[in-house]
Amino acid sequence: MYCIAVFRSRTHTIGFLRYLRSQGVEAKAVNTPAEAKVGCGISARFPCEYTKFSKQVISALGLTSFRGFYSVKKEGIRQTVVRIV
Repeated sequence: MYCIAVFRSRTHTIGFLRYLRSQGVEAKAVNTPAEAKVGCGISARFPCEYTKFSKQVISALGLTSFRGFYSVKKEGIRQTVVRIV
């Protein structure tokens, strides 16, 4: 299981990813799952234990295009996406 942060702006997604990586968080760009039904097409993937930290980063950087956090769980070819914030 992992978490994603969904933004409406690719610029905000990339800026968020760069900041997380600069802080030593293992983060990468992924396609936004269709189940999320929002966003610009790419999202930031990171370990769920960094969700609280990620909230602080989004606020501090003023990333106004943020649309939510989702947990993603894969079981074989099945994927479950649940909004967490």
